[in-house]
Amino acid sequence: MKKILVLSDSHGQFEKILKIYEKEKPDILIYVGDGIGDIEELSYIYQGEFYIVNGNCDFFEKNYGVSKIIEIENFRFLITHGHVYRVKSGLEKLKEEAKKLEVQVAVFGHTHKELLEKFDDFYLFNPGASQDGKYGLIFIENSNINFYHKKI
Repeated sequence: MKKILVLSDSHGQFEKILKIYEKEKPDILIYVGDGIGDIEELSYIYQGEFYIVNGNCDFFEKNYGVSKIIEIENFRFLITHGHVYRVKSGLEKLKEEAKKLEVQVAVFGHTHKELLEKFDDFYLFNPGASQDGKYGLIFIENSNINFYHKKI
């Protein structure tokens, strides 16, 4: 079983990121932007597998790109902060991209609101804002995937 910690929008609240990490001890960490410095600081403690994309507030940070396709345990993920898909105005552009790229999961942030929506071929998942103590967990075992929203 793989335990994936999904974080977004920490906005300088490193202590919350650290507290979440210490509680969950994930196998994999996905960070979908707006506070990359927090995640880079966490990398001194957590030596595991990271996937990171830039958010709209990460313009002075290293360029990780605004979207990536990754594969974990035979599931294809689109990870993005969401601002380039204008997710605050609706999810249509992100849904179109997920279909076009044939991913099973699209993970995003930007709105600061938790979301899990299932469509015919894919899920949309937003963990909520880590600055508010919110985060997501994804568990993959065999060919099953499960999503959870949590708060510290």
